[in-house]
Amino acid sequence: MGKMHAIIPRCQTTKVLLSVDTAAAKLLLVVCLTLAIVISAFAASQAAAESRDVILLTGSDLTLDDVVKIAENRADIRIAPEGMERIKAARQVILHYVDNKIPAYGVNTMYGQDFGVIVPPEEIKRVNRINLFQEATKIGDGSQHYVDPAIVRATWALLVNSYAKGFSGVSPELAEKLVERVNADRIPKDIEYGGSMGDADLIMNAKLAVSLYEDPGFEVGAGEATNLLTYNFLTIARTVVVTKRFERTLARAKVSLALAMEGYRANPTPISESAMKAATLASKRKVQSEMQFLLRGSKLWKKGKKGPRRLQDFLSMRTSADLLAAVGETLDHLKQTLVEYCNALQVSPMVDVETDRILSVTEWDTSQLTLDLDHVRQALGLMAIANNSRSLKVMSRPFSDLPSGFASADATKFDGLYTRNISYWATSYMRAAVLNSQQTTAMAESFVAEGDEDYSLPFPNSVTKAERQANSLEKIITIEALIGSFALERRLQSGELTDKDVPPLLRTVQKEIIQRSPMKIAVDAQYSFASLLKYFIEEYQPPKEVSQVAPVH
Repeated sequence: MGKMHAIIPRCQTTKVLLSVDTAAAKLLLVVCLTLAIVISAFAASQAAAESRDVILLTGSDLTLDDVVKIAENRADIRIAPEGMERIKAARQVILHYVDNKIPAYGVNTMYGQDFGVIVPPEEIKRVNRINLFQEATKIGDGSQHYVDPAIVRATWALLVNSYAKGFSGVSPELAEKLVERVNADRIPKDIEYGGSMGDADLIMNAKLAVSLYEDPGFEVGAGEATNLLTYNFLTIARTVVVTKRFERTLARAKVSLALAMEGYRANPTPISESAMKAATLASKRKVQSEMQFLLRGSKLWKKGKKGPRRLQDFLSMRTSADLLAAVGETLDHLKQTLVEYCNALQVSPMVDVETDRILSVTEWDTSQLTLDLDHVRQALGLMAIANNSRSLKVMSRPFSDLPSGFASADATKFDGLYTRNISYWATSYMRAAVLNSQQTTAMAESFVAEGDEDYSLPFPNSVTKAERQANSLEKIITIEALIGSFALERRLQSGELTDKDVPPLLRTVQKEIIQRSPMKIAVDAQYSFASLLKYFIEEYQPPKEVSQVAPVH
């Protein structure tokens, strides 16, 4: 058999020259290369792990951005040392009650009308398991949506953060189990939406708890079943995510407004520096300043043929700064409340370490948060109406001086927007946004379950409406951006305006929109909003001057 010389890496800096049979050399080469790849991959994974953000859970200073990072799996979590000490101290109080057979609801007693039945210490884990599995009823026919794993990650992080406050009485092992699950991304993906009761996400919480039994040897100790059942962090996590969507939508709404103003040749007087002098609200002055930034260098600020067409525009154009300011105000208020809820105590029962007492308290009521979210949705409903009204007027005679729908004089060319039913889609989404703006507090239920659970806020319903509304609003502002960009392109094509007449920031985004508009496809081809939505909602980043949000303390 022939021989060959091969240079074989030894996964070190040195190299050795081997003279071996050809087959053996090939085998050795494969083994060595495979080992090098494995070591390289391991090193890369270790480096990635070391470079990940770690968010310390103290029980008091979790931010909305932290929650989003955890949800998106861009950060690990860790319990702060002082938080772990508080967890341990509270656990000792629970164990004292159990060891001395002192009755404590949900710790060593049954639930509901059977709260007078004491559970022997040796039976607690078995009873907890039965309670959790019985609470975790599924629909199971595929009709229910599943909870996004991102929401589950954030939910468990919020729950552990609550434990770190030191009032839960759960064991350090349970807290660390949830941390380990989040960091390893071992998240259940089959949790059905629905089943909130008594202001807690009860059935979903039970299903999440049941998923922990997949780990060999896992048990739920005294007081831990109630802690795994009675909280609403899942709905709070959903609220954080949709609130950040609203923030992004608001920033893009200012850009779509600026494009509509350019395309329509609107009068910018209501957002001018002079108008700012008369503005009472700081939030309105902020929006006026932001719009001035977006329209810096625009010919709209000048009189003449390239300036504004009218002395006064229709109301949805003139009052746009007021409405955007109102949305911003309600959104800021919601964020302030939401931060408090992200760092809230959500446990049942509550352990008071200082007095060695276990108290039956309710710390998961969402009245304030429900009211604030309802207000945001109502403000956004008004914004949807104004955006739609403005968009339709920008593309319609007699308001616009351009042909209706921006079509050419030759109707057989079919090169406008009306024939693409853009206005139909805009109005359809506006109606959906308005329907989802209706308050939910009137839906607060009064019901009797074993005589004590007689009040339940519709907080999850408000969040569901908010998620649907966010979807509609993203479409509405994208359509306004498309209409404004289309009108502006017609003016550029006609020579009425030149590139130098349009603010560079707006011209850049307008070009991208036109590339994804009906203008760039054949008239007998079907248009899809997909690429435009992906660009304007996901890829495009508005200037920081209009996307900065109010600080939350």
